[in-house]
This record gives sequence, C-alpha cells and structure tokens, in this order.
Amino acid sequence: MDRSYREPAVDILRDSAPHEDDDGNPLWPGAASGAKLSAKGKKRHGEGVRFPQQVSKPRPSRAEVENRVAHFQLWIAQRQPRSFIRDQASILWDMTSECTLRKYMRVARSRMVEELVDDRLMHQAEQIYALMDVARRAADAEQFSASVGAHRVICEIAGLLRAPVKAPMLSGP
Repeated sequence: MDRSYREPAVDILRDSAPHEDDDGNPLWPGAASGAKLSAKGKKRHGEGVRFPQQVSKPRPSRAEVENRVAHFQLWIAQRQPRSFIRDQASILWDMTSECTLRKYMRVARSRMVEELVDDRLMHQAEQIYALMDVARRAADAEQFSASVGAHRVICEIAGLLRAPVKAPMLSGP
C-alpha cells in the first residue's frame, strides 16, 4: 500500500517536526530572530521554567513512528494484553504517557482495518486455504464433525451459505 501521502495521525504522533534530514530524522529550527529576550538576556520560546529532570524528549522521526505503529499492529494481531503492550512501549521507546499509547493503538487499529478492507479477497483466500487444511486433517483423523464444521465456515466465508444451518429455537407458544 502506498503511503506517499502524509497521514495526519503520524504528524500528530511526531508533534510535527517542520523539517527532516535525508535520513528522516527531525530537524528543529533555531530561535526565531524576532524572539523576545528575557531580563537575563535569554531567548524565550513560550515554555515555562523546567527543572533539569523535565528535559523534553527528542521527537521520533517519521520512519521511527512507522516502525512503532508496525510494532503495535503486530502486538494487536498477536492479541497481546494492553499491559504487555504498555510495558514493551515503555521499555523500547520510554513511552510512559497513556495518551500517546492510545494514539498509537488507534492508528495501528485503523491501519489494520484499512488493510483488511483493501485486501479482503486475499484474506478470504488465506482463510479458506487454512480451513481446507483443517478439514482435511480432521477427516484424516476421522473427526467428521470437525470436518463438516470447517466446510460450513468455508461456505460462509465464500458467501455460499447465507442462513444458519439450524433454524433458531422458538421459546414459548
């Protein structure tokens, strides 16, 4: 899938570095020439006083954001618990903000849905192929009920079976 266009979620996650070098690393401009000087002669950038431990972290490049989103997609596809994802993000990228974690999760999920919709026929073919293997192995093991169930799911995926096999049970007169 071509991602040559700029996706707004990626810029939000990067906090929009205005320029990048050839390797995709963010470049930040120097102080503006019209910046006001404080009483001590230091240029003010609109941020409050920070203690040394409050140094802001460097923002990731677009390539790094794409790599992180790919990791999130993998963890979601593996059905990893949120606590595992949070711990791994903290270990790998020092990501401690729950809000940032939610943004990455949202982008990863939306991309997974987008890819699923775009490649629907390929996904259907993969599922049918896997289920045919399950049905064959079930028949070889003389588990005919499992084999019939696999064939029923194949028919549902292929669109051959629209109604449920059994009619719903009616309760009461």
